[in-house]
Amino acid sequence: MPIVSIGEVMKAYAADAEIDARERGVVLDYSEASLESVDEILEAIAAVTPVPQQPTTDDVLWLYSKKYGGYVGQVVIKLMGGRWELEDMPDGNNARVVLICNDVRGFPLDKIYKRLTGDQFAGVAGYCRALRAISENSGNVLG
Repeated sequence: MPIVSIGEVMKAYAADAEIDARERGVVLDYSEASLESVDEILEAIAAVTPVPQQPTTDDVLWLYSKKYGGYVGQVVIKLMGGRWELEDMPDGNNARVVLICNDVRGFPLDKIYKRLTGDQFAGVAGYCRALRAISENSGNVLG
């Protein structure tokens, strides 16, 4: 069985976000401007999804985080280049998906999860701009 890269997995999640958005009447085109539509979709999802109190709710939120985090990352990769990697967590038991763009590490899945769990200021519309600014100013982490 062929090994699937994390990049291929994230592309598939991004495609799932496109399908989810289309079912909501929104077309995503991998442009920086499309991230405003993603923010609107996340607002709608957050409004009807309770903050995780049960494992099943948390699983649903993480599924949306993977889809839309994958989409956001693919927008960044399309516009600025970059790649997906897996990073071991300090506990050694889990891995975290990281987007590497111009030596800047970003975590779009975590950003989406924060937005869905109540941080209304964690929008993604400015994510590309912020990533670009950080990479131009020699920063190395974008949440």
